[in-house]
Parts: sequence; structure tokens; C-alpha cells
Amino acid sequence: MLSALPFEWFVLILRVLFIFLLYFFVFQVIRVISRELRETAAQDAQQAEWSAVPGALLVDDPGDTALRRGQKLALDPVTIIGRDRRATIMLEGSFVSAEHAQLSWEHNRWWVSDLKSTNGTLVNDQEIGVPTSISYGDYVDVGGVRFQLIP
Repeated sequence: MLSALPFEWFVLILRVLFIFLLYFFVFQVIRVISRELRETAAQDAQQAEWSAVPGALLVDDPGDTALRRGQKLALDPVTIIGRDRRATIMLEGSFVSAEHAQLSWEHNRWWVSDLKSTNGTLVNDQEIGVPTSISYGDYVDVGGVRFQLIP
């Protein structure tokens, strides 16, 4: 079949095929770049949402830790309080478990959960066993340390 075509037609077909492959390659590159940009924008939006978490913990009673009364501790959307180095808020208190309590921002509210700690977690002097919604001004006691949730 190819032997019946003149050489010029063969070269023309090769050129058209080359141009098609070149445009196909450029299309694929643009598609991949746009997908990566969308993912990056979604991650940036999530980071912006997380950085806009309203609230902090104010140390009301530092207990036997190195914290100072009146010290403000910033909160992440999910904040772990404990003795472990990986905890968001690390406390060196003798009554604090490795992973003692968790504060999380969900549905435009703060929730506090006890993470099966040895000494329990108190909200407004009441021991909690299930995730509990807290408001600004509420007190959270973790291993002898008393925090107040502030805006």
C-alpha cells in the first residue's frame, strides 16, 4: 500500500501525524497542569479555612506544668492535649496522659473529647465521657491544668 503512494504523500502523512502527536502532547501537559492547579487551590482553601479557626485556650491554672497563668495557646482544627511530643499542646504535668484530650472544630463549634485518659477530662467541673460541645468562656481541666476557651 505504501509503495503505491508517491514519496511526497508519504512525507505529508508523516508531517500530519507528527503535528497531531505534538498537539496531543501539549493537550496532555495542559490537562495535567490544570489538574495540579485545582488540587493546589483546594489545599490552599482548606489551609485558609483551618487557619481561620476561631479560638484559643487561656491558662487559668497551670497546675504543676511549666505554663504561666494568662498564657494563650493557639488551637488547630484538631488539637491534641497531652504529654506526648506529638501532641499539639504538650504538657509536662504528672497527672497528664500521653494523649489526654482532644479539642476539635466541627460544625462551627468546639468539641472536647477525653482520649481515655487516666485522670479524666472536666468541662466546667463536670467529667465527660463523650464528645461535648463547649462555648467561649467554658473551662476545660486536663490533668490538673485548667484552661478557659476564649475567642
